[in-house]
Amino acid sequence: MNWLQRFQRWQAARELRERRADFYYDLASALEDKVPLFTILRKYEVRARQRKESSAVIYREMLRKAQNGSLATALTGLVPDTEVIMLDAIQASGDAQMATGLYFMAETVEKIDRMFSVVKKALTYPALLFVVFSAMMIGFASYAVPILEQLVPVAKWPAVGQWLHAFSSFIRQYWPFLYGSLAVLLTVFFYSLPRWSSPMRRKLDRYLPYSIYREFSAAMLIVSLSSLMRTGVSLRSSLERARMHSSPWLGWHIREIFRGLANREASHFGYAFQTGLLNQLMEDRVQDASERRDPVKAFVKIGIGSIDRIERDIEASAMRLNTILIAVAGAVLLFMMMGFFMTAYSLGEGINNQSTGI
Repeated sequence: MNWLQRFQRWQAARELRERRADFYYDLASALEDKVPLFTILRKYEVRARQRKESSAVIYREMLRKAQNGSLATALTGLVPDTEVIMLDAIQASGDAQMATGLYFMAETVEKIDRMFSVVKKALTYPALLFVVFSAMMIGFASYAVPILEQLVPVAKWPAVGQWLHAFSSFIRQYWPFLYGSLAVLLTVFFYSLPRWSSPMRRKLDRYLPYSIYREFSAAMLIVSLSSLMRTGVSLRSSLERARMHSSPWLGWHIREIFRGLANREASHFGYAFQTGLLNQLMEDRVQDASERRDPVKAFVKIGIGSIDRIERDIEASAMRLNTILIAVAGAVLLFMMMGFFMTAYSLGEGINNQSTGI
């Protein structure tokens, strides 16, 4: 495969990921009408090839992998691993449930994509705010303050101007170190999100920005578990399948859940989920579901409705984070602007007094 073919495959796989909810829906509609899976994929491949679309290469790959009739195998490497697990469980429940399961998958994926969009916005806005704020601060310290330095010696500046000069000098002198340190901290933070697991991490997960990642990961786990249990897979088997494709941090929580399930003193499985992965409200919901007459059915309901609720929680957390960042940036810029104008005004008054001989 040359570089052009690799690029075409990457582009086609990316397009499939973006519209996979529609893909699942169309598959479900065709399977509901008793059309064989292989026939459906063959039709998609022929149509894409006739239209000279890059997706033809993806459908050929699906056809090659789907020789054994497994949709999960056909989509391995093309869709997220969590969805491959759910597809495998859906297909294992029988052909009669395949279409219903894919309709459910299409609806779930739409909600998951919306939640991904919320998370991206939660990360993009602070990043853009930081870039704009940094450019303004460096520009102010590098161009505005030096103009005042050329007019009057710093020793004659008022107290607020002296503070402004010290702050601006610090930025001009150490900005590579400051932003280099920040880049290292951000790298460590993002690296730690899926990997760091410890009692200290459990405490930090309660607060921003770690709480956003925790709420998102918890929602994905609950949705995956409820989707698997909906097809008849037991809770332990669902957890084991989820653990196989989880990050080290999430795997640590799942092992804690297994320990809780093995605890004979815990009368309901809800106690096992009190590991710090779920927020307090979600822990209470899982606990209540485990005490119902049909705990599996109640747990599935939580999974179906959790995405919308977690989406609102993430939006609220993102708004709090953005408000804090705006307040900090606004306070620093206000200090710099006030210091500059008060210093300029003081210097102007001094120059006027000298010119009038007062």
